[in-house]
Amino acid sequence: MKSLFYTILIIGGAFLAYDYFGAPPGKKLVFKSLNLPVKPKVLTVKAAEEEKPVVMESPAAPVKPVAVEKPVEKPVEKAPVPTTAPASSGPKFEPIEALTGNWLKIPASAFPREVKLLQDAMFKMSVGSSKIAAGSNAYALAAANGVLTLAPSASSPARAQLPIDGTDLKAQLNVSYEKWKITRAEELKAIAAKKQLTQPAASAAEAAPSSSEVDSDGKPVRDSTNGYPLLIASMKRGQITEIKPENITNWQDPQSTVIQGKPGWAVKVGCNVKTVFGMQPTEAQALVLNGRVVGWYYTGSGEEVP
Repeated sequence: MKSLFYTILIIGGAFLAYDYFGAPPGKKLVFKSLNLPVKPKVLTVKAAEEEKPVVMESPAAPVKPVAVEKPVEKPVEKAPVPTTAPASSGPKFEPIEALTGNWLKIPASAFPREVKLLQDAMFKMSVGSSKIAAGSNAYALAAANGVLTLAPSASSPARAQLPIDGTDLKAQLNVSYEKWKITRAEELKAIAAKKQLTQPAASAAEAAPSSSEVDSDGKPVRDSTNGYPLLIASMKRGQITEIKPENITNWQDPQSTVIQGKPGWAVKVGCNVKTVFGMQPTEAQALVLNGRVVGWYYTGSGEEVP
């Protein structure tokens, strides 16, 4: 009996020792105070996503154009119509380069002329040659294609050639031309004033054209001198003063043309007129309408003959 008691005691002690030291927390039977309290499981519930209201997009409304106010335009004031004819701005003079063909065709009337040499010139004679240094004077006798023929004096037979730029000829002619334009403008101004005074009287005195001046179509006819009496009468009564009958070099045949919207005739004439280089050949034409000369014009520039 005693051995059974010890056996039970040993088994009980072993159980208690296991329960105290070996049993895991929460499994202890005797020492329950050593068991850890069981934590309740917390279930995390995912919050339901908030439902957003569905917005139905309406079709885009048409964009209304923005009305932009236009600035009020002020009426343009018209310039008053002058009651009198505007004053003439004066005659139009071509540059001297145009008159001389860019210095390649200087009229013979510009020579002889004393010029200053801007470079040395070698003058040749039958017995030899001599040089005249730049800065000296010589006589320009003629020009061709931009080259001058020079002589050391007006009576010397010696000759030399230099380009125009080798002398002061251009400067001389430019000065002469500017002076001539002033004088010429005054002449033309006086001519215009005189024509204004005499035009009414001349128109009243103009007789109806005769059969010796125009034919049945109003076409000018020639006389025994091959000229046109109608045009000669126009010049003699002062319709133009720039061209005179004695300065006419040739008469061309009348050509039909339209004048002031009506059929008329144009007669070209070769003539000599006053220029900076003296009397020079040119061409003009008379316009004839209804058997009368209504105007004279230079064929090159189209300007009215004074």
